[in-house]
Amino acid sequence: MVLPLLWACASLSAAPRELRVGVYSNEPKVFVDGDGKAAGIFVDLLQLVAAREQWTLKFVPCDWQACLDALRAGQLDLMPDVARSPEREALYSFHALPVLHSWSQIYRTPGSAIHSLFDLQGKRVAVLRGSVQRATFVSMMDSFGIQVSLVDASSLIDAFALVQRGEADAVIANHLFGNFHSARYGVVDTGIVFQPATLFFAAGPGRDADVLEAIDRSVQGWRSGADPAYTEVLRRWGVQEQVGGVSRLWWWGLGGLLVFGLLAALAALLLRREVQTRTRHLQDSEQKLATILDSVGAFIYIKGRDYRYQYANHHTLKLFGKTASEVVGHEDSIVFDAATAAQLRANDRRVLEDGETLEAEEVNTQLATGETRVYLSVKIPLRHADGSIHALCGISTDITERRKAEESLQIAATVFESFEGMIVTGPDQRILKANQAYARLTGYAVDELVGQTPRLLHSGRQDAAFYAGMHAALRATGMWQGEVWNRRKDGSEYPAWITITAVRSPEGGITHYVGTQTDISSRKAAEEEIRLLAFYDPLTGLPNRRLMTDRLQHSLVASARAGTGGALLFVDLDNFKDLNDTQGHELGDQLLRQVAARLTGCVRMGDTVARLGGDEFIVLLEGLSPHAHEAAAQAEMVGRTVLQALGQSYLLGGLAHHSACSIGIALYADARGSVDELLKHGDMAMYQAKGAGRNTLRFFDPRTQANVTARTLLEAGLREGLRDGQFLLHYQAQISAHHGVVGAEALVRWQHPLRGLVSPAEFIPVAEASGLIVPLGAWILRAACLQLVEWARDARTAHWTLAVNVSARQFRHSHFVDEVLGVLEETGANPQRLKLELTETLLLDDVEDTIERMEQLRGHGVGFSLDDFGTGYSSLSYLKRLPLDQLKIDQGFVRDLLTDADDASIARTIVTLAHSMDLGVIAEGVETREQRDMLASLGCHTWQGYLFGRPGPAAALQAVAAQEQAPVP
Repeated sequence: MVLPLLWACASLSAAPRELRVGVYSNEPKVFVDGDGKAAGIFVDLLQLVAAREQWTLKFVPCDWQACLDALRAGQLDLMPDVARSPEREALYSFHALPVLHSWSQIYRTPGSAIHSLFDLQGKRVAVLRGSVQRATFVSMMDSFGIQVSLVDASSLIDAFALVQRGEADAVIANHLFGNFHSARYGVVDTGIVFQPATLFFAAGPGRDADVLEAIDRSVQGWRSGADPAYTEVLRRWGVQEQVGGVSRLWWWGLGGLLVFGLLAALAALLLRREVQTRTRHLQDSEQKLATILDSVGAFIYIKGRDYRYQYANHHTLKLFGKTASEVVGHEDSIVFDAATAAQLRANDRRVLEDGETLEAEEVNTQLATGETRVYLSVKIPLRHADGSIHALCGISTDITERRKAEESLQIAATVFESFEGMIVTGPDQRILKANQAYARLTGYAVDELVGQTPRLLHSGRQDAAFYAGMHAALRATGMWQGEVWNRRKDGSEYPAWITITAVRSPEGGITHYVGTQTDISSRKAAEEEIRLLAFYDPLTGLPNRRLMTDRLQHSLVASARAGTGGALLFVDLDNFKDLNDTQGHELGDQLLRQVAARLTGCVRMGDTVARLGGDEFIVLLEGLSPHAHEAAAQAEMVGRTVLQALGQSYLLGGLAHHSACSIGIALYADARGSVDELLKHGDMAMYQAKGAGRNTLRFFDPRTQANVTARTLLEAGLREGLRDGQFLLHYQAQISAHHGVVGAEALVRWQHPLRGLVSPAEFIPVAEASGLIVPLGAWILRAACLQLVEWARDARTAHWTLAVNVSARQFRHSHFVDEVLGVLEETGANPQRLKLELTETLLLDDVEDTIERMEQLRGHGVGFSLDDFGTGYSSLSYLKRLPLDQLKIDQGFVRDLLTDADDASIARTIVTLAHSMDLGVIAEGVETREQRDMLASLGCHTWQGYLFGRPGPAAALQAVAAQEQAPVP
C-alpha cells in the first residue's frame, strides 16, 4: 500500500500540466482511429498515468520521423512506442522500465517463396523510414552478403500497402502491428524474426524528467501485478505480455514464521512453493518458446538418440498432418516412405553419432500423399553440460519452389545458349543480351550487338511499310514471325526466319522483347531446287508437263477473256529411239538439249516451250488472231520455222547428226477451254503427221477425235459387257476328209444389249490395246472348257477337240500357265481335247520363255496350233524347237489358191513342212469345193470355213456334225 499512497501524495502536490503527445500510425500500439481520436495500447496506458497525475493530454498526429523531429525540437513533450537504443539515448530521454516487449518480423504475400533470410536475395523490402528495424535489417543483410532493395515508407500502413500493390515483395514491422494488420493487407508471417526490443515513452533531450519518473512509477505497479489495469488494456487490444516479479512481502511472511519455530515445516512448505513457482516459470518459458517456435515459418523439430521425435512445432505437425501425440515418440517411417526415412536417418546419424553440424538438401516423399518436396535442413547436436550429445535440433525450410525456379532458370539459360540465334531487347528494342549463335549468324561479336537495335542488320530489301506492319502486329498480338533478308557484318545478305515475342509485366506493360533468328539459306536453296524439280525439266531446263499444264490453263482463260486466239504445237522427234539404241543415251540427251535451245529460239518472248518427256515437246503460242483461219496461218508459220530449225544437222559427240520432227497443231478455238481436250487434239494431230510420212505438220482433224471417242465408248462397253455377262462363244467346225467333224474353233461374240452382235474385228483390237483381252481371254478359256465337258458326255462328240485363240498379252501374263491348269482342274475338261492357237507374232517376242510355257502345258496334255502360219516371220531354226501339234494355213493363201500360183506354192510348202516335222496341218477360210479339193491334192486333208457352215452356237455345230458323218468324197 506504500506505493499507491506515494502516488496519491505526489498527485496532490503536482500542479496540473498539459502534455503534447505525438501519435503516429502503428496499430495496435498507437494510431488515430476513424473518428480522428488517438487510440492504442500506449494511448490507453498514458491516459491511466495522466488520470493519476492529473495531466491534460493533447495528442498531435504526425508521421513517425516527423514526430521524432518535433520531439527533439521541443514541439512535442512525449513520444510513445519508442525502442531504446544507444543512438536514441543520445537524442532523447527515456524512463527506466519498459512498457512493452516487441520484436521485428518480416511478412510476405501468400504466394511468395520467402521462408528464410536467404530467400530475400534480390527482393524488394518495404520498411519504415528512420526506424530502428531499418538500420538493424541493413546491418544484418550486409553481414550475410544478401542484396535487397529497400523501399522506404512514411508509415507502416504505407509499407504494408506497398506489398499489397505489388510494389514490394515483403515488409518489416513489429510483431504487434504485423499480426494486427496481416489479414487486412493479405500478408502472412515468413517466420523470419529479428531485433527483440523494449518499448518506452520518450521525451525531449534533458526535458520532462518528472514526467518520465511518474511513468516509471506506473510501469512498476503494472509489472508487479499490483494494478490490473495494465493487463486489462493488453487484453482489450489482443496482446499478452508477461508481467513479472514475486511480491517480496511474501518472503517477509516466511521469515516471520521462522520466528515461531516452525522452521522445518515452513522450510518444506517453502521448498514446495519454490518448486511450484519454478515449475510455473518453466512452463511459462516453455510456452513462450513454443509460441515463438510456432510463429516461425520454418519446420523445427528435436529428435533423440533413438531417432525418435521429442518435439515438433506447429508447422511441422501441419506438414505431417498429425497431432503432437501422433508424432512424438515415433521415427520418420510413420510420415515418409522407406527411401526418405533411410536418407533422413543417415543424415541424423552424422549429427547424433559424429557430432557434425549438418546443412543439406533433403528430398522427402510423404506416405499419405505421395508428394515429393525439397527441404534445406540445418541440424545441430544438442549437448549436456559434459559435452555428450543427447539429441539433435533440426530446422528445415521448404525450397521446392525455389529449386524449380532455379532449374527453370538453368534450363532457360541452356536453351538461350543452345537456340539458334536469340536476343533479348528492352522496350526501346535495344539489345540487352545475345547468345553466341546469334553472334555467329550475324558476324558481330556479342559486345558489338549489345546496345544496338536489330536495325543494324537491315539489308534494305524490306521497305518501311514492311517494318510498320511488323510493329503493328507486335502491338496488337504481342508476337510476329516471318521471313526477312538481313545483312551480316561482312556485307553478305542471307534470308532469316525471325520470331519476335513481347514480354509483359503483370500490369500489362511491355518489359522486353525476345527474338529468335534462324538462317534459312539452305531451306531456301532446297525450296528452289524442289521448285525446279517440280516445275522444270532437269535435262533441258524447260517447263515440265506440270508447269506447262498450269500455264496452258491460264492461257486459255486469258485468251477467252481477251478474245484472242492461241495454238498448241505438239512436237515429236522422228526416229529418236534409233539414236538412243545405236548411239547411247548420252548423245540422245545432247540432242534433246539442242532441240530445246532451237525451239526456244523459234518463238516470241511471251510464248512457252515445254518438254513433256522423252522426245515430246510442247509450244504454246498466245495472243494470236481471234479469227480461226488467221490464227491457223500464224501457227503454221511458226510450225514451218520449227521444222526448218530442227531439220538442220546437229553436232553430237563431234559427229554430224541429222534429225527431223513431226508437229501436230491444235487451235485454242477447237478445245472449248479444256486443257485435256487441247492436249489430245495436239497429240492426235502429231500422229497424223507421223502417218503422213514424218518431217511434216498437221492440224487437228475432228474425224480423228470422233474415232477416239468411239474407241473410248467401246472400251467402256467392253468393261460393262464383262461385268454383265454379255459375251458368248460361237463354234466353227473343223472337218477331216477321213473322219468328218473332228473339232471346232471357239470364236467369241459380243451380244450388245443395244447394238446386237458386235464383230470381233471391232472389239478385239480395243480389248488388246486396253488390256481387257486378259480377263476376256480367261472367260473364253473357261467357257470352252465347260463346252468340252459337255461334249464328253456324248459318244458322238467326246473325241472332238476345241481350239481357243490366245493373245500375246494373255499368254505373257505371269499367271497364264497356272490359270489354264486351274480352269482344267476346276471344270474337269480333258486337256488332250484343248488346243491353244498361238500367232507367229507372239512367238517372236521371247522364244525361250514361250517354249518353257508351252512345254509346261504340253506336259499336262494341252496341244498347240500355230495360227496364220506364213504371214509372219517364222524362223525354221526355232520352229522345230516349239512343242507344236499343228500348223494352220492362213485364209489369205486359201482365198486365191486357184488363181495365184504363188499362194498355191506357199500352201504346198506349208503342207510339206508340216509333214516333214510330223505336224498336223489345217487350212482356214475354205469356202468352195474347189478350194477344198485343191488343198486335198496338196496333202492338206483338214479344213475349216464357210463351205462347212458359219460359226454358230454349239447346237448348230451338232447339225454340221450330222451332215459330215461320212468321209468327204
